[in-house]
Amino acid sequence: MKIAVFTGTRAEYGLMRKLIRNFETDKKFNLFLLVSSTHLEAEFGLSINEIKNDGINSQILIPIEINTNKKKYMAIQTASTIKLLSETLDEINPDYLVVLGDRFETFGAVITAHIMVIKIIHLHGGETSLGAIDNKIRHAISQLSTIHFTSAEIHKKKVFDIVGDAKNIHNVGPLVIDGILNLEKISKKEFEKKTGFIFSNKNLLINFHPETLSVDFGISSLLNLLKELENYDHNILFTSPNADAGSDQIKKTIDQFIKKNDKRSFYIPSLGQHLFLNSLILFDCVLGNSSSGIIEAPLLNSKVLNIGNRQKGRFRFGSVYDVNGDRKSISKALKEIFSDKDSDEFDLCKFKKLYKNNSPSNQIINILNKTTLN
Repeated sequence: MKIAVFTGTRAEYGLMRKLIRNFETDKKFNLFLLVSSTHLEAEFGLSINEIKNDGINSQILIPIEINTNKKKYMAIQTASTIKLLSETLDEINPDYLVVLGDRFETFGAVITAHIMVIKIIHLHGGETSLGAIDNKIRHAISQLSTIHFTSAEIHKKKVFDIVGDAKNIHNVGPLVIDGILNLEKISKKEFEKKTGFIFSNKNLLINFHPETLSVDFGISSLLNLLKELENYDHNILFTSPNADAGSDQIKKTIDQFIKKNDKRSFYIPSLGQHLFLNSLILFDCVLGNSSSGIIEAPLLNSKVLNIGNRQKGRFRFGSVYDVNGDRKSISKALKEIFSDKDSDEFDLCKFKKLYKNNSPSNQIINILNKTTLN
């Protein structure tokens, strides 16, 4: 069975990492890894290097020009993906295209495959994020897909509501479970050595992305957060926002804060999955509006402050502080978080015992091995 997997972001690849390895090592599958968008851009951490370091041999690079100044460029990049990927899919002629989530580049890949009558496998469908254009894109991808693997029962039901047929909808759990099952924990000293970050008494991880349905892309919420953090001496690590309209403004805002607080502020575009999952364990709190604060961080017992509407409606996989983007709400939440007792330390051994027989990637491979093309 010829399988093409499309990935355009560090987050997608991290979640699909184990599944991609399974595809490459299982002789029943012939893998083509289609690597595009921010993976190939130094500005976003050049995460193609993580893929290379993982020893994935079946890469096909699909470079598209990235511009995040205006919303129109997201449409242009979607069109570029369609144009370039149509040539690649015509050449390799896969049986299935595997995609995860809701990115506009992913939508371009799905449109291409659908028009070329290539069946689509959708991962993490049925989720909700009312504050971003991603929400309807995700549901559109589900509508165009043949096989669905969801992260929770509630999402399985939502996919059924979208497609109207339960036959090929399977709840396998969030794919980050595989990352955690294969995680090797590191110490703060090891993290410092690998990243250049310096730990203090309290340490914060900020992942903030454009709120694509907001007039100001959520910048006012970010500014309110940063103003409140001026009142604390905690060390802060920022990662790069997604390549959506508004990300240039977010990076500019982050840069200004770092210049003003250069002794305690750090910026790393992309940590890679191993360091990112470790950061969720090592840092005292995760702040921003990323789905990782809704799925990954709660699973790792991390404290989370989710700000604004970007993740509105998304199922929480554990405890999360949700606030509007106004300064008063952020201030109150920060005081509660910093005065609250520390979270229970994440027990990796207990997690592995609990989930060792429930690897999402292994479930997907087993289901696909039983699937007959028709």
